[in-house]
Amino acid sequence: MNILVVTLSNLGDVIMTTPVMMELLSRFPEAKLTAVVGPRAKCVLEKSPDIRRIVVYDKKADLLSKWSFLRELRREKYDLVVDLRNTAIPFLVSCKKRSPLFRKFTRTNMRERHLEILKMMGMEPGNLPPFRFFDAADETACFEKLAAQGIAEKNGWILVAPGAASEKKRWAADNFREVIRSLAVRTGKKVFLIGAQNERPIAETVAQGMPGTIRIFCGAMTLAETAILISRAALVIANDSAIMHLGFELGVPTVGIFGPTDHEKYGHTGPAFRIAREDGAACSCKSHELPYAARSCFHGLKPEKVLMHATELLHGL
Repeated sequence: MNILVVTLSNLGDVIMTTPVMMELLSRFPEAKLTAVVGPRAKCVLEKSPDIRRIVVYDKKADLLSKWSFLRELRREKYDLVVDLRNTAIPFLVSCKKRSPLFRKFTRTNMRERHLEILKMMGMEPGNLPPFRFFDAADETACFEKLAAQGIAEKNGWILVAPGAASEKKRWAADNFREVIRSLAVRTGKKVFLIGAQNERPIAETVAQGMPGTIRIFCGAMTLAETAILISRAALVIANDSAIMHLGFELGVPTVGIFGPTDHEKYGHTGPAFRIAREDGAACSCKSHELPYAARSCFHGLKPEKVLMHATELLHGL
């Protein structure tokens, strides 16, 4: 059986589509799965042994490149096409069954909406196996990098991701610094600052004046190696970002920090996840009345609230 899944372009968005792929593979364990993904987010999927083929779609590419992309897809005939972008792709390839073009969602949350598309196709999602974001070679490389920094522990650290793709989603460095300082004193655990290379300056600002137990790994780890750090962490604290979504998908206690973005749409629920936020409607910024792209306020979210959520998760409450 051949299955085609059309995913999205941004790292966090693609991470939230991985449950759809795992549901399909658990339902059709012998299926050959092809995934369409944006160029930046290919790294999310490329280590999975469950995906037979990844085809990159760059919406900014020229017409010739897009025609080559389509020819690549049309090499196969598909039994099932699930389009999470709602494009014309399912109608441009040969398939027996495709996801509906017109959709009536009942959920707000984007992860749940992706799974709801399967329900529209007559598939009720069940208990999903975890997606595999890394392999054994990534584990070896990750621990070698830790050892090079004098870190012998293989788990139990606290991870903090002070960056985000959009500057508007980044909680203030001073706030992160206060949270980290308190957690380091209370727990005695090592704290690693993680994220992409372009987020390293943010991490360096957060780390200013902090004890030597704080280590910066922004840009030092691949996404797969970062996923290994997350999978073995005692706690993850992150802005609304790919790191936050990875924490949730890997089942690690995670505090997601929300300000200008919609926590109901992009946050998560469950015993190992907490949303740290304040009521935007009660804030003097009135950003809830502004266009989404113009919002940047965290509505007075204090370190004390993030610490409260972090403490609950560390103590298993």
